[in-house]
Amino acid sequence: MDIGDLLVELAQILAWGVVGIVLLAVGYLVVDLLTPGNLGQLIYEQHNVNTAVVLGSGLLALGAIVATSIVTSFDGFADGIVSAVGFGLVGILLLAVSFLVVDRITPGDLGEIVTHHEPNPAAWVVAANHIALGAILSAAIS
Repeated sequence: MDIGDLLVELAQILAWGVVGIVLLAVGYLVVDLLTPGNLGQLIYEQHNVNTAVVLGSGLLALGAIVATSIVTSFDGFADGIVSAVGFGLVGILLLAVSFLVVDRITPGDLGEIVTHHEPNPAAWVVAANHIALGAILSAAIS
């Protein structure tokens, strides 16, 4: 591999990393919109375990979706980036819809439940739902 090829590879890795960071940030913002309060304050200042479990599982699911879309991306760098962004955005949308569906079919306000300061098993149900959906979407992409 010559220096030119190495520089191209490094630039592509940088681009993939930026796409991943942007999609994870969008996923974070969507979870923030779906839950009452500020995620940063809930997790980092109030040490809310429920919220951390829900956000962490959503980011893991989204990471799996983006990683699968990168591994199976269309031929060509530009087409691969576009497909990864598309799959990532669809994943974010479906994770949000899934949260709303679980909220609808379970008692209480799920947003309030998973941001409550006392540990609640509902946070783990949401987390399992996120991980399962991430696996399903990853399989669908591949």
